[in-house]
Amino acid sequence: MIVSNKKHCLVVTTFDKNQPGFLDFSYRMQSLAAHYQLTVISTFAFTQPELQIPNVSYIVLDCKQGRMAWLGYLWNCAQLIKQQKPNVVVLLHSMAAPIAAMTGNVPTVTYWNEHPTHIAPEPTGFAPIKAITRYAIRWLMYYGARKSALVMPIGEAHRDDLIAHQCNHSQTQMIYMGVAQSFNGVALHENTRNLTDAVRLVYVGSVHEDRGRDVMLEAIAIANKQLKIAHLTIVGASDEQYQYCHTALIKLGITDSVTIHGRVAGHMIPNFMRQADAGICLWQDLAWYRFNPPTKLFEYLVAGLPVLASNIRTHTQYIQDGFNGVIFNYNSESLAQAIQTMWQKRDELAQMKNRTHQASAAYLWVNIEPIFLKAIDKVIRE
Repeated sequence: MIVSNKKHCLVVTTFDKNQPGFLDFSYRMQSLAAHYQLTVISTFAFTQPELQIPNVSYIVLDCKQGRMAWLGYLWNCAQLIKQQKPNVVVLLHSMAAPIAAMTGNVPTVTYWNEHPTHIAPEPTGFAPIKAITRYAIRWLMYYGARKSALVMPIGEAHRDDLIAHQCNHSQTQMIYMGVAQSFNGVALHENTRNLTDAVRLVYVGSVHEDRGRDVMLEAIAIANKQLKIAHLTIVGASDEQYQYCHTALIKLGITDSVTIHGRVAGHMIPNFMRQADAGICLWQDLAWYRFNPPTKLFEYLVAGLPVLASNIRTHTQYIQDGFNGVIFNYNSESLAQAIQTMWQKRDELAQMKNRTHQASAAYLWVNIEPIFLKAIDKVIRE
């Protein structure tokens, strides 16, 4: 263990090694490492560069797949917390929230970034045992939030939902995920496009069906049917997702209209946004997506990219149609029409980019960090 005169903060993570992004977690871990003696518990050894932080003690507790293994991991984390007796514990995911009910007098802060229905959705069809099990998991997560000294939801919808589930107002503080300074205004400096050029769209994140994979590709085919008015760059595809998209591009006849990149380190993402005219955010209207605002949405806004956003409240809370983006219904025809709108208004892109960026200061991590640290310090002092 690192010897330090600083107060001891212990962070519990529940990362999936195959998840595409870690930046919002990284910001918090780096900030805590600069102000506290930091210990981080995880289920695997980190190889991601954004999680390689100097002067941090890392502890790996092996955890197999499955709900019982997850509960076992939470229990083992709680026992370790009781042994180490840190000054404060930060549970860096909603899935870790139940630990707050197991740590005795150690003050605990929960970063609430996922809705319980995403972790344990209602089963389809008649499945009473599965329904009871998943209800219990959701209850346990909310119970952990209520037992936290402070719970930090990442958006307004999460905050309101937590309060509706009996979380105390005074112990619930909404704090946005945050975006690094390296994203700030990068899309404002690209002045080489001509009005005859295709509109350059970017999508960053998981390339799943329920995150609009097929809707995006079909929309590009529709929009470019008569004239190539848009080029889409996708960043974040796994090997399997890459192969699926490559096959779809050939089938749709749009291999010259879409560029696909695999998963990249977080610090490389601003480079893709620097070369774009607009970003795409689209989610199927599933229960959990009505609560979880996507990381990329705020990254686009801070970069100065107008957003083509599907009509779901975790987008429309932040995107005003015609001001900093275009709202469309979740289908390929509606997205194609939104792309057509961007093409028709391409001479106004510079002004829209500036409006988008000017309204994004609240999402910059440099502005959020002092609020985050003050909240942690208050929990310790109380």
